[in-house]
Amino acid sequence: MKKTLVFLLIVFSPAIVFSQVTPILEQQDSGINPNIDNRGNTTTANVNFEGEKPPITDYKIISYERDTTYVDTTLTLAKDYKFNYLRRDDYELMPFSNLGPAYNTLAYDFSTVRLKPLFGARGRHFNFMEVEDIDYYHVPTPLTELYFKTAFEQGQQLDAFFTINTSERFNFSVAYKGVRSLGNYQNMLTSSGNFRFTSNYQSANKRYNARVHVVFQDLYNQENGGLKPAFIPLFINDDRDFRDRGRLEVQFENAENVLEGKRFYLDHEYAFINVRDSS
Repeated sequence: MKKTLVFLLIVFSPAIVFSQVTPILEQQDSGINPNIDNRGNTTTANVNFEGEKPPITDYKIISYERDTTYVDTTLTLAKDYKFNYLRRDDYELMPFSNLGPAYNTLAYDFSTVRLKPLFGARGRHFNFMEVEDIDYYHVPTPLTELYFKTAFEQGQQLDAFFTINTSERFNFSVAYKGVRSLGNYQNMLTSSGNFRFTSNYQSANKRYNARVHVVFQDLYNQENGGLKPAFIPLFINDDRDFRDRGRLEVQFENAENVLEGKRFYLDHEYAFINVRDSS
């Protein structure tokens, strides 16, 4: 019993560790580089880089028509209106019951006048990026923008963007926008993806300019054709047994439409006569 007690005391008693305390020595100018350790390896110390941050006006956004603006980092009510699926103010658009399908346009835009007719499913082009919707960039430091928002019933929407200038004359950007939303009604799934890559270049003598973009788009939507006539009164009267909209029967259960697009775009120019500023 005594041996067992002694063994338990040894095991559970706190261990005493002897160590040597290194005294603090005053720093003397011995001519030894403090960034070199005992093995001769150079260690990295904390370095404070001097210099001012570039102003926000240097982060330029160049439109298709070569209008130049800069990144807006302010928090305003107008920015809140753009926090949606289209990433723009959709005040004049009446949405459907889910993200992604067509919108009912309540206003007419007179700023864009086209002489030639447009082809394709124009009602599906609200999220389809045209040539005029692609921007180009010129930034002093790498720039990243992330947008995330939940959707209807098991869904999310994401828009991720990155751009960098590898030199003063060359910039490229990569972005992806993806949406998946199940919807509150039957057969109303939305699944879309927009990938875009842009690049712009200017020669050293500023005579040659080129800009390129590559866009891959895939817009998928299920169509239910609306509610069956027998279930419309239940929707209007807000029947408590059908407040879960997934219980309402719809016209179609296997209808869908897909809009796909691939575009490789190049716009370049060369100035044979060098324009000089006469002022």
